Amino acid sequence: MTKKGLCYEGAALGSTIAAMTFGAFALGGTPAEASLSPQERSGVVMVYDIPAGSVATALNAFAVKNGLHLLYDARVTRMLRTTGLSGAFSMREGLDRLLEGTGLSYRFGGPDEKAVSIILAQNDRGARSDAGFQALPPIDVGATKRTDVDATSPDDKKAYSADRGAITEGTRTYTTPLVTVAGKVPLPRKEIPQSVSVMTRGQMTDMQLTTVQDAMFWVPGVSTIANDATQGWPASRGYTLDVAYDGVPTYDGLAGYQQLDLAVYDRIEVLKGPSGLLSGSGNPGGVVNIVRKRPQDEFKLRSEFSAGSWDNYRGVIDVTGPINEERTLRYRALVLHQDKHFFFTPSQPEDKWLGYGSLEYDITPNTLLNVAYTRQRTSDPAYSGQPVASLSYFGGTSPYFLNVPRSWNPYPDWTQVKWDTEDKNVRLEHRFGDDWVAKVNFNRRDINDEFADAYPSSGVNPSNWTAQYARRHYMYYYHRTGLDSYLSGTLPWAMIKNTLTIGYNYDRFTYEYKGAPRVYVNNIPVFWPNAIGPNLNPFTAGGQNQTLQHGAYSQLRLTPIEPLTFVFGGRLTNFFAKNRNVFPSAPTNWSYGAKSNHRFSPYLAGIFRVTDEINIYGSYSDIFIPQTKQKADGATLDPEVGGQFEAGVKGEFLNKKLNASAAWFEINDRNRPYADPANPGYYLQAGKAESTGVEVEFSGKPLADIELPIIQSPLPGLDVVGGYTYLRTKLLVDKNSPGRPISSWYPTHMFKIWGKYDFEGEWKGLTIGAGVVAESGLSGAINTLNEARHGPAYAVINAMTSYKINDHLTLQFNLNNITDQKYYMRVGGANTYNTPGDPRNFMVTLRGEL
Repeated sequence: MTKKGLCYEGAALGSTIAAMTFGAFALGGTPAEASLSPQERSGVVMVYDIPAGSVATALNAFAVKNGLHLLYDARVTRMLRTTGLSGAFSMREGLDRLLEGTGLSYRFGGPDEKAVSIILAQNDRGARSDAGFQALPPIDVGATKRTDVDATSPDDKKAYSADRGAITEGTRTYTTPLVTVAGKVPLPRKEIPQSVSVMTRGQMTDMQLTTVQDAMFWVPGVSTIANDATQGWPASRGYTLDVAYDGVPTYDGLAGYQQLDLAVYDRIEVLKGPSGLLSGSGNPGGVVNIVRKRPQDEFKLRSEFSAGSWDNYRGVIDVTGPINEERTLRYRALVLHQDKHFFFTPSQPEDKWLGYGSLEYDITPNTLLNVAYTRQRTSDPAYSGQPVASLSYFGGTSPYFLNVPRSWNPYPDWTQVKWDTEDKNVRLEHRFGDDWVAKVNFNRRDINDEFADAYPSSGVNPSNWTAQYARRHYMYYYHRTGLDSYLSGTLPWAMIKNTLTIGYNYDRFTYEYKGAPRVYVNNIPVFWPNAIGPNLNPFTAGGQNQTLQHGAYSQLRLTPIEPLTFVFGGRLTNFFAKNRNVFPSAPTNWSYGAKSNHRFSPYLAGIFRVTDEINIYGSYSDIFIPQTKQKADGATLDPEVGGQFEAGVKGEFLNKKLNASAAWFEINDRNRPYADPANPGYYLQAGKAESTGVEVEFSGKPLADIELPIIQSPLPGLDVVGGYTYLRTKLLVDKNSPGRPISSWYPTHMFKIWGKYDFEGEWKGLTIGAGVVAESGLSGAINTLNEARHGPAYAVINAMTSYKINDHLTLQFNLNNITDQKYYMRVGGANTYNTPGDPRNFMVTLRGEL
């Protein structure tokens, strides 16, 4: 069924809000939706939050919202349950979703076409049965009191939550009908006029992924550049990605910072292309929205114990359930410990501890409060890839990798990086009537990072296998405070279908550091790096930095005529940054850097429904990146600006079991820093770049309802997710590298696919899965001193199998890099960041569930 005339969310401030709101007001009209017949209302989209539970209770809730009279045989619905309904749907789509998998169907009747007969889709004789209808009392639209026997069911007391329909935990599928990364209220993917990818909880579990870096490696269209042993620089469309936590934008928060273990999260959503409308300044590559698990209203106890290559041991206990009988107060608690070594030796092991707790309270049926606290402590080896031969050895170039094993570790085994991350979140949601929802989401993340290391500061001299090393010791203290709030709903007086969203977010990032600066030591044997000891000098350097951005946004979705929807959006952003030296450095006054006041970012898109399953779309999104480099007159460069044009086609097939999309994009990036030839050390805002490409993606169950010719039956147990990306980037105007790629790290061609199959019949309980990541290769920095070293094209193949021993125990085996492919996760300079990918490795996991 199609979502005709979708009415969803949005963003803006000031004149933007006024203009959009005035336009909606000017449309006039006051049609009361409840007075329309189902045929007239079939295209009107309403927001629902009907929890999973009994079919009878869910149908009654649906009838209340739509002013319908239900007719059904109580025996037909007895003992049947539904997965619920959350998100924005038309009437017929909502009924289809509620009754999916129950064996029931419906039809409209009565003099006013407001009577809905719930019937068996097909009885044992192959004929429909309408016998035994039981008429429920008429229900007035907007009624707040139930008259049926299930009115006091605990399911009915569960408070509204705007994003419940996007939750993937428990589904075990690789797709989800709704996503939140492109808006505040969940949307079907085909109603989002930009490319979107989702990694579900089921895929993380099947692939035994534990870090955000691991997950990004398998997300279609995303490149992952290694930074150290546990985190890196995910990128899309030639630019690094930004991050949001449960929808709260976080400036510069993904690349280079430790992320929480994936055990805490329900899903990872990736919006590709500029996301400035809802987040403000940021990279054109897009944004990663990482969404936490939530407390559940049924008791579940899950445990997981794993052992694998390189002495990798991991244990997780996750418990959730209701606290009171009404299930209006729910909890979740998770503890995790992991102790592991790595393929490079010798080194310190990783020691990770994590604790996560969350409480969720339904204050009223329309108001929900959620609080969460997470603490993660890790200790990891300081590893940043391998060096290569020094530039001087080959006459000013270094085109070759060293012929050494992947396991070679050129860092002393005493090097260590310690992270201590504390995350606090408070979320409050309230529903006003049937169509409006307000949400306030606060997030605070404090990170302490201490590293004591020594690393090659030059390339290797192959004549004696020595290098210059630098040793250092620093402590950093990061503090992030974020707030996101919005109000979204339908303007009832508008004669055309619409949804208006207005919101405001605040993002403050501060950090302080102190440390003992680098001390250089020559002629250290690279095969005996312990010859250099720690930097024991007192701390003599200190600094403080602050970045603040805040702004208001608005988005209006209008469907003036079927089947065309327009999306108008805008945002006003304020941004500034400052820094200073603090003790133990000689204190200085604040120095002000990047700054922008009331920067307006527009957004425009159109969506055309070709069929019930297929939409085509086109969109424009704005780029806004504040800069810190200075011009010769002392002024800071103006922000990088530009925009992205994207066009594509999206579809939901096989009763929404399969999502597929294809997109073309072009990003134009202006005001890039351009080295001032007349004033060395200063810059002009004259640089230009572009990024163009094509993305194809699919996820879900492609053979769920298709009979195959050989086995003559569908394969509902098959789940796949994957995609192909072609990317071409180019520096149009650049002093040093005109005509060359923006970065040689990002491959031109990238293909990713992962699939699993759940057996049925006598093999029920057995699952097998496999996948591949294939990329066309990457290179190091290209300049006059260092010719590129090329990491060749590669294909990494992983596989898994699991067997459900009984209702409570599952045994799983994962084998990664089956062919032991040698490849590079990053190609760097002569001294560091030539980082091999993981060799062949395995993991065995025993899972328990009560």
